[in-house]
Amino acid sequence: MSTAYSTNSYSKAMFKKLFLLGMLFPATSFSTPSVEVLFNTNPSVVKVHVANDKGNHGVGSGVVVAKNYIVTNCHVIANSQGIHVTKYGISYSPDALIADWKSDLCILKFKFLELKPVTMKKTADVEYETDVFTKSYGGNSARPGSSFGTVKAKFDFDGHQIIQSSASFMLGASGGGIFNYQGELLGITTFKTPGRSAFYYSMPVEIIEEMLTKGEEVSITTAPERAFWDQPEEDQPYFMRVVSALNKKDWNKLKIISEDWVKSEPEADESNFHLGLANYHQENQEDAYKLFKKVVSQNKKHTLSYLYLYKIAKANNNQIEMVEYKKNVEQLDSNINLEMDE
Repeated sequence: MSTAYSTNSYSKAMFKKLFLLGMLFPATSFSTPSVEVLFNTNPSVVKVHVANDKGNHGVGSGVVVAKNYIVTNCHVIANSQGIHVTKYGISYSPDALIADWKSDLCILKFKFLELKPVTMKKTADVEYETDVFTKSYGGNSARPGSSFGTVKAKFDFDGHQIIQSSASFMLGASGGGIFNYQGELLGITTFKTPGRSAFYYSMPVEIIEEMLTKGEEVSITTAPERAFWDQPEEDQPYFMRVVSALNKKDWNKLKIISEDWVKSEPEADESNFHLGLANYHQENQEDAYKLFKKVVSQNKKHTLSYLYLYKIAKANNNQIEMVEYKKNVEQLDSNINLEMDE
């Protein structure tokens, strides 16, 4: 994966191993935030330049999160011999680093950085289907560009929640921002699934806030550990471990992993949804129905659970529930295909 990805060769090698579930949402059209919001976020997003010991050059993105501090992904700057950021033709070089290598978030510290910090909003307060947009230098563009989508899922990670969205990003976008339509930063664009139906994942601002208040400054050196998404599959979070089963439609494997996931996170929307999905595909509709109902009782905006409740109602020729769940799905995501067979 280069940048969500940076064009750093290190990040390319790391992201080769990352494959996730681009399975259930087709390409869609979205509303857009106001021109004012889009314009006001531009000054806070920068281009990050790195060079390695072989003289190769890579780029990524970064976001100004406090006075004299810019956050980017660690895989953008890992193993680099030189780092600087540019904005409006001006170059800035950091003099210190605060790193959370496991979370793949690195904060660069500067002495004199005359750039506007963003306003941050806690991911814990963000609902599914919230409109979002990304802002980054994807494609090594001269100006920051945006893409638009919605929040599709949130996954627990070390006491925080990773955002999965349908707002796309591309090569060069690692370290960029994902914002709500009020222009508040929700997270940092970090990694994605491959393919045309990819999903996109952002690390939450809560980790950044902790790093700013508790993080220790270190020298800019080689990464001492791998990011969580680059670990062996058995050491990855459950939401990543289910991916190979989903891609291969190995419903037995999905059920085994999801059962462990539910034991670990018994009330989590996504653990129950994935176990329900495994049961659905193994034609255990009764258990699937109960799990999907549990999810929507906790999360009224879980589109996929409503989708499968609709499918179960259709299979049972339950016209009343078909109408109800179809309405739920279409209100949350008018682009979704009710008859899709993922």
